[in-house]
Amino acid sequence: MLGCINSVNPMFRAAISDKDIDNFEHAKQHFSDCYLMTTLETLSHTPNGRKVLKEQIQYDDNNPKLLNCYLYKENGEKEKYTVPTNAVVKGYEKLYRLQPNEIIRSMDVSVAEYENKYKSKPWICRVTDTFKSYSFENNLPSHFMKVFTGIEPRIIAETDFNLDLSGYKNEVMELFKRMDKEKNHSFVIGTGVKMLDGRTWHVYIIEDVDLADNTITVKEKRGNTPRKMNIETALNTFKFVVGYFNSDLGVNIKKESQQ
Repeated sequence: MLGCINSVNPMFRAAISDKDIDNFEHAKQHFSDCYLMTTLETLSHTPNGRKVLKEQIQYDDNNPKLLNCYLYKENGEKEKYTVPTNAVVKGYEKLYRLQPNEIIRSMDVSVAEYENKYKSKPWICRVTDTFKSYSFENNLPSHFMKVFTGIEPRIIAETDFNLDLSGYKNEVMELFKRMDKEKNHSFVIGTGVKMLDGRTWHVYIIEDVDLADNTITVKEKRGNTPRKMNIETALNTFKFVVGYFNSDLGVNIKKESQQ
């Protein structure tokens, strides 16, 4: 059974723990949900990102076997999706069999139900839904980030008609300079039709930018192995960058605490 409640103002007594959040680092991807898994892990890298995770994913106060996942509708209202952790939600048998992390699994179910209800993800992502097991598969990181945090992320070239970031070098380097200076950041970087590790249209976490070494370190969630690469190579391989600095995520946190 999957519950859905509109326009909620949740209490924070049953927020997921720091240990739960730390476990995102080790969870592995089994479906085409790299946008979701990289977002959850990269949010765990900053103080405000961790606060967002605790606000948006909570164990139910009355039943610890239920997880409440909160997603933002277009009008800015929160919607609660309640997912059991001790029983399989009908229609998601394969998900429960392959994804052992109950928080990621519950978020996958919540996003699937959200997309089934609102059909809000970009049309280019919905084109392939008939070939996928679940509607949470294939999405743009920016769309999920906004639905999950309620805040528009910073975006470079995500939906532009570019093959790589080489034509956006000045803009990307300005972002990298700030990321090198401010280590509290939550950014992902994605390929388009070009490949890294043999995958097209795949999303990676930006773990670090080191301009002195002229490298960035990225990580994908199927293997969970960080990879350091030359910045020029990255510009000629990746298509887009999306994410937040820690300060970007303070707006909704302050608003929630005042309610």
